[in-house]
Amino acid sequence: MNYVEIAIPFFILAMLVEFVYGKLAKRQTYRLADTVNSLQLGTLSRLMDVLRLGFSAVVFGALVGWLGISQWSMDSAWQWVVAFVAYDFCYYWKHRFGHEWRIMWASHIAHHQSEEFNLSTALRQTGTDYVGFVFYIPLYLAGVPAAAVITVGSLNLIYQFWVHTEHIRRLGPLEWIFVTPSNHRVHHARNPEYIDRNYGGVFILWDRLFGTFQDERADVPCVYGITTGLKSWNPLWANLHFWSDTTKLAWRTRNWGDKLRIWFKPPGWYPADLDPNKKIDPNYPKFDPPASRYTRAYTFAQYWVLTFAALWMLQVEKTLPRAFVLLMFGLMCFSLFVQGAALEGREYARRLEWMRVGVTLALALATYLTWQALATVALAIAGYAILSALAFVIEAQRHDNDRNAARAFG
Repeated sequence: MNYVEIAIPFFILAMLVEFVYGKLAKRQTYRLADTVNSLQLGTLSRLMDVLRLGFSAVVFGALVGWLGISQWSMDSAWQWVVAFVAYDFCYYWKHRFGHEWRIMWASHIAHHQSEEFNLSTALRQTGTDYVGFVFYIPLYLAGVPAAAVITVGSLNLIYQFWVHTEHIRRLGPLEWIFVTPSNHRVHHARNPEYIDRNYGGVFILWDRLFGTFQDERADVPCVYGITTGLKSWNPLWANLHFWSDTTKLAWRTRNWGDKLRIWFKPPGWYPADLDPNKKIDPNYPKFDPPASRYTRAYTFAQYWVLTFAALWMLQVEKTLPRAFVLLMFGLMCFSLFVQGAALEGREYARRLEWMRVGVTLALALATYLTWQALATVALAIAGYAILSALAFVIEAQRHDNDRNAARAFG
């Protein structure tokens, strides 16, 4: 059983509690645009399930069947404990190679792009991980049933949620055994002293055992984000930018061996003929482009509408026409892109938003005419598009008034 879906309301509540606590303690760790961007990536990672079609399950099922592996009964508590610990051991290696191989860092980098560290960062997940499943093959070869792997994997992921916070400092002896907020802050830091350390999901023991542990130092405060900075709130680009960079490097290098080798080298490695000779400043300023308060509020509201629609669609996906699901997937991805442009204060974001409203109305009409069983859904989509248009008209009018006032006094 996948417990992540059950935990989602508790994730949202915990973020709200952390936000309020930060206000009261006068130590706020949330910025709206950064938070929305993290949440967008979490939503997009779930939406990508529409396209994955259970590829890893098919591979594992075929492998187990071909080898004739007998499955564990999972009737005993010790089997669940062993499966849970073994999963975390496999996760450690998956996570470690996620930092040491470009082909995996290209996916995992999305989780490290946030320049803040709070519970929303935990939900900042990749939508392009099509390789990592191979690290769990040993569990299936040992006879752990697929349902058990999903169950312990979801529990592992839920555990990792709470360690993404700055408000919990040190936890005494627990720091030696478990992943805690302190040692996970180190993992997310871009300080040279902290990079590529503390890969464990639940147990920090693996890092201590294999030489990748680094304690949080009082004299070196954690600075979060990736070393070069994403400098964008576009969730689609956040998923694709390192794939694009590595593909360009593989194309440009003249060494045919390096064209393949670069995918299995660390992110900082470059072919000899492409040495970038660029200095990396880990203390670059946070990305914080200007956007009006109304635009931020409008985008924040739009994000939650889209997220609840996405969760609904994923719940009933198998009962919906495949064409409708794919059209909704495309609209949702475009909506996330428009939200990112708005948070960046892009002038063209207004045109994109009008385009998005038009596309949404067109989808509502097409749904009503094509799938009669979805008439209520079509009306809901049309109503949402009309409300979006009305709310955006208010924002556009405010924007024009402010611009005209600036010209008058300029």
